[in-house]
Amino acid sequence: MMSVEEPGLLIVGASLAGLTCAQSLRAEGYTKKITLIGAEKHLPYNRPPLSKQVLSGKWNAAQTNIDSAEKFTELELDFLIDDEAIELNVGLQEITTKKHTLKYEELIIATGASVRRLPGTESMNRVHVLRTIDDALGLREALVGIKSAVVVGAGVLGSEVISALSEYGIHATVIDRMDAPQLPLTGGHFASRVNKFFLEHGVVTKYGVEIVSVSEKESGITIDLSDGSKVSGEVAVVAIGCIPNVDWLANSGLDISNGVLCDSNGLAAPHIYAVGDVARWHNPVTGKSLRLENQTSAIEQGLAVGKFIATGQSSAPTHPFFWSEIFGNKILMLGSLDAQIPLTIVHGSPSDNRFVAATIREGITTGIVGWNMPREFRQSRSMMEA
Repeated sequence: MMSVEEPGLLIVGASLAGLTCAQSLRAEGYTKKITLIGAEKHLPYNRPPLSKQVLSGKWNAAQTNIDSAEKFTELELDFLIDDEAIELNVGLQEITTKKHTLKYEELIIATGASVRRLPGTESMNRVHVLRTIDDALGLREALVGIKSAVVVGAGVLGSEVISALSEYGIHATVIDRMDAPQLPLTGGHFASRVNKFFLEHGVVTKYGVEIVSVSEKESGITIDLSDGSKVSGEVAVVAIGCIPNVDWLANSGLDISNGVLCDSNGLAAPHIYAVGDVARWHNPVTGKSLRLENQTSAIEQGLAVGKFIATGQSSAPTHPFFWSEIFGNKILMLGSLDAQIPLTIVHGSPSDNRFVAATIREGITTGIVGWNMPREFRQSRSMMEA
């Protein structure tokens, strides 16, 4: 096993969060060696387009790249591609990967999350997941020429997959243990609206059920449900969330109970930071520690950690954010809508399917959503700042 002797700053995970850390460090004047390790064979890429532009065939794989190879040269990064971390030794300030042993002065953990699979379906060719660029391309190829599909999970990813299936003219059945579709951070306020879109596009909905078994034949997939019914499709897509990639940290002594627990600066332990989907940051405003799986949080955490390491200066806490496109509807969400509070309409009208709405508790805006009104949503973001 080759050893890289010169210690420096080590970023494990060539994700958006990891790359943003490197960019922030250099922008803030950090001049020491930076090594970036990527487990995949690809340059760092954006994940949100995978279930939108890539799956629908509007983009090719290269269009998801965050930066060109030349940009890594400009950042003066040592970029180790197709190499996976397998252990962290905190006492030695050293990590072991499949190909290297690496010392570090500062460590940034940006290993992201892995897709959650249905037990027993891991080797089934007709059961797909959607997390990586290879997943997206494989699923897109599998959709060619088919007429039916089953989607397990009616969250935001499942809803985006169903929307893409509709564009292909594929009949979809959706299964979820919840009683309605669930968009993140929205407090259930739009469950009936999303379900209406499903029904308008001919989607068969099976809510409030558990999966008993999954069987694969040459012709397709059959799923037995807890209510005694069966659903079938030529392929199945599983969209039931992700698991933070922390197995390699099992002997590190870090709190990895739901991702890597960090303070409000991203610090998990002396000289060790975590960012992105793998990180659970403390928010001093809410007093809670949350793991946020969205692109904006990955960028903001990367910028904050880079700035903190380079300058010692903290960044202001930020609000969770996500965006989605479902059946042609552009949805933007900032903060978290309160499930117990009625929506206050700020712009537009829900009846016109164009509006900005918020939940306000004791004069404080907890969350704001833009539905097909991106300009007005941006104008209304100051409500959260107040």
